[in-house]
Amino acid sequence: MDKTDMRCFSLIQEGFHMRRVLQIGALVLLMAGCASAPRVTTNTNPTTDFASFRTYNFMPTLGTDRPNGVQTQLSVMLMTAMSREMSSRGYQRSDNPDLLVNFFVNTEQRMDVRQVPTPGSFHGYRFNRYATWGGYRTEVRHYRKGTLVIDLVDARRNMLAWEGIAQQRLGRSAQQITQDQVDDVVRQVMAVFTHSAF
Repeated sequence: MDKTDMRCFSLIQEGFHMRRVLQIGALVLLMAGCASAPRVTTNTNPTTDFASFRTYNFMPTLGTDRPNGVQTQLSVMLMTAMSREMSSRGYQRSDNPDLLVNFFVNTEQRMDVRQVPTPGSFHGYRFNRYATWGGYRTEVRHYRKGTLVIDLVDARRNMLAWEGIAQQRLGRSAQQITQDQVDDVVRQVMAVFTHSAF
């Protein structure tokens, strides 16, 4: 590789790293930025036999790891929270798992556009008996939305079995992420996972 190729490769790597930092920041903001609970939705593969699953493990490289495969602190905290949730449902961690767990985080810019009525005014020719409509003004609000996705993959069939998604409008301030915050969001997502190994 010549110097130009190396510079391009370095810029591409930097771009991937920056995107990952922004995605991890999205989870921080998802957990810390708003007082309200995230909106949780799920999808389940109807062909999956959850009664046959007894064991789990994590994907070798998680969606929250760096592009070069280096495990992030966020990945470690998500794995800790998810291990607790899976164990509470009777699943055992195994090197030959029935289920593989993966995580993804994302943030995106959103825009909320609303037409808001404005008050009317009194006009003398109506003898001050009633108000007219004033019209409408357009309000535009920009905000960010953060998403955490937890995937459970049927390891034998290499097929998505279940996914839980937490989405929330993000606050403006970021703070240091804690294990308690990660535990709370993972608990809220997994609260709708009704299956167990018992």
